[in-house]
Amino acid sequence: YGPRSTARNVREVVVKMAVSHADKKALTLFSKEIAQAGTGMAPGITNIVGGRPKVSPMIRLFSCLVPKSTAQTTVDFQGSTMPVVVDTTNGFDGVNEAPISAPAGLQTTAVVPLVKLAWARSGDKGNHGNIGVIARKPEYLPFIKAALTPAAVANYMQHLLDPQTGKVSGWELPGLDALNFLLENSLGGGGIASLRIDPQGKAFAQQLLEFPIPVSSSIAHELQAN
Repeated sequence: YGPRSTARNVREVVVKMAVSHADKKALTLFSKEIAQAGTGMAPGITNIVGGRPKVSPMIRLFSCLVPKSTAQTTVDFQGSTMPVVVDTTNGFDGVNEAPISAPAGLQTTAVVPLVKLAWARSGDKGNHGNIGVIARKPEYLPFIKAALTPAAVANYMQHLLDPQTGKVSGWELPGLDALNFLLENSLGGGGIASLRIDPQGKAFAQQLLEFPIPVSSSIAHELQAN
């Protein structure tokens, strides 16, 4: 390795390479040859963090639904086992879902990024990503709902969705001035089965917060004043 450059127009480069193969021997060979990336690839690479990589199995999550009626529930307390009766007559059927209703007739004169109007948090659900968006003020929510439809989110985040099976669904969260979006098949397998830099979708919210939202002149002036 040579000395680091002190020139202002030179930056250190971070490179991540991830590979998968059915034969562990092939990956072992790759791990032995990867050191050359530190000296012969992008200028500015100065170190290989952690040394040579170790080969590890890719464990993939497969989720399923199990009827409550088939599970026998018991509680073991101080050596005594007691049966617990669980009511299985009701359940989630999707009837009470609140799809996002985009209001019509809003007067807009300016465009601001979503981060000016809302907080957001994201994470993983197996191979699916989940993004929650909470309006900073109730009066911001109609403009967010008008622009941030599931179709708009799918278009904006299409670089993450599986081309064949990826899709986006969205719901309102009543009483919270919030929306919830589910990005199905957006994590490249999810968890340690994914080869992506962000396999758990923790940065999905930060990406969505750049989404442009048309707002009224009064909100634009309010944001500018703050």
